[in-house]
Formats: sequence, structure tokens, C-alpha cells
Amino acid sequence: MIRLKAVIQKEFAHILRDPMSLTIVIIMPVVLMFIFGYAINFDLDIVSTGIIDYSDCQYSKELIKKFANNDYFEITNLKYKYADPLKGGNDLLRSGILDELIIIPSDFSHKINSNQKANIGVIIDGSDSNIANLIYQYNELIIFDFIADIFKMEKMIDVNTKIYFNPEGKSAFFFIPGLLALLLLMTSAMLTSVSVAREKESGSIELLFISPLRSYEIILGKTIPYIFVALLNCTFILLLARFWFLIPFRGNVITLYLFALVYIMSGLALGILISTISESQSAAMFATLLITLLPSLMLSGFIFPLDSMGFVLRKVSYVIPATYFLKIVRGIILKGSEMQHFYFEGAVLLGISILLLTIASKKFQKLRRKIR
Repeated sequence: MIRLKAVIQKEFAHILRDPMSLTIVIIMPVVLMFIFGYAINFDLDIVSTGIIDYSDCQYSKELIKKFANNDYFEITNLKYKYADPLKGGNDLLRSGILDELIIIPSDFSHKINSNQKANIGVIIDGSDSNIANLIYQYNELIIFDFIADIFKMEKMIDVNTKIYFNPEGKSAFFFIPGLLALLLLMTSAMLTSVSVAREKESGSIELLFISPLRSYEIILGKTIPYIFVALLNCTFILLLARFWFLIPFRGNVITLYLFALVYIMSGLALGILISTISESQSAAMFATLLITLLPSLMLSGFIFPLDSMGFVLRKVSYVIPATYFLKIVRGIILKGSEMQHFYFEGAVLLGISILLLTIASKKFQKLRRKIR
């Protein structure tokens, strides 16, 4: 314990004296939180809509009123703005001024009054598929409401819809809890990989290897300080999410920290493993970013649903620790889920941590024999 305490104290001293480590721990999470909280946003605030009303009847005016009274739609009537409204509307779509074009035909009123199927033409800018899908859904709701008003179907159909956990559909509610998984893995792996690579660069690792310290004592001494640093980082991210981005915390914080501890261990073990094959700090940082950031960002369910991925990529996602912790952190924070809901994910994370620690220890011992 005396030898282990000495290594831990030495590593804490390195953390406090190393500006790079402090930058990784403090600045990077803040920058990424604001990028994902504000810059990356799938919410739709305004739908610029051009309407060409060839019917100019009571029904068409009621439909236009439905769109105009919705906070999401910004209506422009193109019928009297252009000599050829359809050509003008298409030009506005191509230039990006309009998001969609709605065309109401001249026989709109006649078909409704004669109980025939009335047609409405809708052209949506599909250059951004996410926005196009949202516009399509908004249109469906408004048109359904319009039809219900005409035929008085509200007396026959009573639809009560509730959206749990994120009723306003805010992107930040989806991204910010997931960002905790991304940052914890990346920073914990990066800190330990840079720590050992720094020792290799300076040559001080040889002093550790010829000391009476055992290999597991060196690994423990180098990882324990970063467990505290990572948990502190976790606390900082949670506070920022709760009080700045107003993300609700509906679950048990102790449960989250227990799972986070297991998850952090997988990141630290991965960092040790990367450091044994990296010759410099810059190489270690690059390798860590490549191994942790890209897979966790693209293949874990952080942005894209796992079900939408191809068979091969979905299988790859099963070996990424963030895949399991994402489900845990979103469940606990947003849904108030409890520990028993994540026994499987916790067991997989523990297995990944043990496996990475075992491989890292063997690689570290091999490096020690090589240097000695």
C-alpha cells in the first residue's frame, strides 16, 4: 500500500502540473456540451411555407388558417405574388427560401361538397431528410385536424396522445445525456494513455520498471487518480446539464455513478492498452480519439438508431462500451429507470472492463520485460 500510495501521489502531481491534462478534463467537455447542446439541433422552429390557392373558397381559406395559426409555419401566399405562382414557388424552393410548397387546386371546394376525394399538392424540400420528415408529420397533423373539423369526426374519434420523457421533443434532451457517455470514455482513455506515453517519452518509465513496484501496482497507481478525475468530470457534466440546459434528472444518482464507475474502468483500461503501443503523447492522443470518439459517436446509438444500421455495423456496435452506457444514462436521467432495468448492460460493461484490463496488464508486462 505504501508503494501504491507513492505512485498515486506522483500521478496526482502530474495531473495538477500538466496543462494538457487539465485542458482535456475541463475545457473539452464544456466545448462539446455547448456544441451538442446548441449547434447540433434537430428541432424545427420555423417552416417557411408557400401556398398557391387556386380554389380561393371557404374551405381553402380554413385550411390556410390552420397552417397560419400554427407556431411552426410561416405562410407566404404566392397566388398574387407571381404571374406564374408555381414557377415562382419552385424557384423559391431551389433557392432555399421556402421549405415547402402547398398547392390547393381549383376544384377543391367542389369535391368536398360532393363528398369526393379532394387533392392537395405538397412539395417539400428534401435536401435535409430529417427536416423533410418533420415537415411531413406536421402537415399530416394539420390536415387531419382540418378534415375532422369539416366532417365533424371529432365526435367519433377522440385521440389522446401523450409523449413521455421528452414531451417538447428537444434535441438537447437526447444529446446531452448521451454526451456523458461519449466524454467519460474519451477523457478517461485519453488521460491514462497520455500518462504512460509521457513516461515513455521522458524516459522516466524505466525508473518505474526497475523499481520494486509490481506491474499491477503501477497500473493501479496510474488509474486510481483518473477514476476520481473522471467521476469529478461526470459530476461537472451532470451539473451543467441540469442547471444550464435544464435537463431533468428523474433517476437515482447513486445508481448512475455505480454504472459510471464500471464504464470509466473500461475507458482507463483502454487508455493503458493504447499507451503500451504508442511511442509519444501525440500518437496516444490521436489513437485514443480514433478508437473512442468515432465509434462512440457514429456506431453506439448516440446519433443514429442501432436498428437503422446494417447487419455488420450493428454487430460492431455490440463491442463498443458506449452502446451499453448510452442506454443506461438515458434511461436513468430521462426515464427514471432503476438498476434492475440494466443488469444485462451492466454485466456486459463489467465483462468489457475485465477483458480490457487483462489485455492491458499483459501488454504492460510485455513492455516492461522488453525495456528491462
